[in-house]
Amino acid sequence: MLRAAFPRRQNQRSGLQADLPFRLMQQCVAWQPHLIRQVCFREISSVTLDGPLRTASPALATPILQVQLQVDPITHSFTCRYRFTLPASDTTSVVRLNLNSHLKLQQVLAPRAGQPRITSVVPGYGNDTLHQIQVRYAPNPRRSRYIELVYTGKIGEGYYTDHVNFLSGHSEWLPYRPYQEYEVLPYKLTVQVPPGYQVRSTVRPSQQKAGRWTFQGTTSAIELTAFVAKQFYETVSAVSPPITLVKTGAPLARTDSVMLRQGEVITAFYNRTIGRQDPITRFTIFLPGTNRGAYGLLDDATIITYPDFDVAKTEDLLVLAHEISHKWWGYGSFHDETDWLNEAFATYSSLLYLQASGDEAGYQKELNRLAQTTTGTPPLWGFDRYKYEYPMHRRVIYNKGTGILHALRTRIGNAQFLQLLATSAARKTSTTTEFLQLVEQVAGPETSVWLLAELKR
Repeated sequence: MLRAAFPRRQNQRSGLQADLPFRLMQQCVAWQPHLIRQVCFREISSVTLDGPLRTASPALATPILQVQLQVDPITHSFTCRYRFTLPASDTTSVVRLNLNSHLKLQQVLAPRAGQPRITSVVPGYGNDTLHQIQVRYAPNPRRSRYIELVYTGKIGEGYYTDHVNFLSGHSEWLPYRPYQEYEVLPYKLTVQVPPGYQVRSTVRPSQQKAGRWTFQGTTSAIELTAFVAKQFYETVSAVSPPITLVKTGAPLARTDSVMLRQGEVITAFYNRTIGRQDPITRFTIFLPGTNRGAYGLLDDATIITYPDFDVAKTEDLLVLAHEISHKWWGYGSFHDETDWLNEAFATYSSLLYLQASGDEAGYQKELNRLAQTTTGTPPLWGFDRYKYEYPMHRRVIYNKGTGILHALRTRIGNAQFLQLLATSAARKTSTTTEFLQLVEQVAGPETSVWLLAELKR
């Protein structure tokens, strides 16, 4: 997930604003202290995050999210009560949460902590601001603690139509720990809507009554998902694993039925190959029709917003296959070169499917197209995305990374390559070093050395 939207070629960043690189992390509204109500804090200051992208803390344990969301579909607005709970086994003494600056923070509760400190944070990779809420506890608290935020906001353009409002991974509506947007967390999401409206999410509701829907699962910190509409058009595949297609705005069309069938075939192929150690057991395809791009979610789902999406076109077929594969490729960091473990792996997985479907010419054509974009690019190893505009990130992380995977497959053969991908997927490999170690185990030390040289080339 993580994970930039996968574009059609005519757009540099379908799903994200092309003139706002890294929209997922940057915000469009400057810090406004008067937006904070009912909050005690020591200071509001402006700081720059230019330290290491990954920070470690002793004795970390998995937090739990409880989110109560109230949506007003008419005004495209929402109120959120967000609780971030640290278990007693977590000895973290300082907790920081980033919240998008276009949201209006109304309350911060942190029992047994010192006064919350609210800062206006300027990320080292952009000029816009975030709210950062810092809570400090006494060392070794040895008890569970929670931080609760209450805030309101507007659902952004591209995330609603006359028929649907939705909040998900690219909607910038949830807090997260700095540089940990894709931290995998258990959650409970309760969504309240006006009479006559329904709610859908990536999992079936655990509880449901008039105007109130509750969902429970595990996903990344920013990918809790809620679709709100008066009517959903749905269909479920007749084969296993079940694939559900959820559409708003218009009844299901022939192209949707074809897409569902392709989803079945793609999923079956992946379950036999890259996902054979950790297969898909269910999957959901959302079609909100908002024309905001396509992106995969860790919780076995994808959102494809193009109203004219048609998998009879090779380009759209590759988008669908790419996003389905993010079930396995989503554990690298959004902020450094390990994003190739997300995007290059998803891109090459889609090409593997294209070739397996019998389109060898299309496979070779796409490989050649990607290769033509990598001339003069910096090495993938150690690539710093924030030194470049977004197109260079795409040329290196997506395109060059895909070429390297193709070269690796050519070197070790298809059977060993698929074994390597299946093992990497099952282990949720999150760093390039881990992948190199796995290559050494599967294909031998000489191949690991060769791959490192390719990554540094």
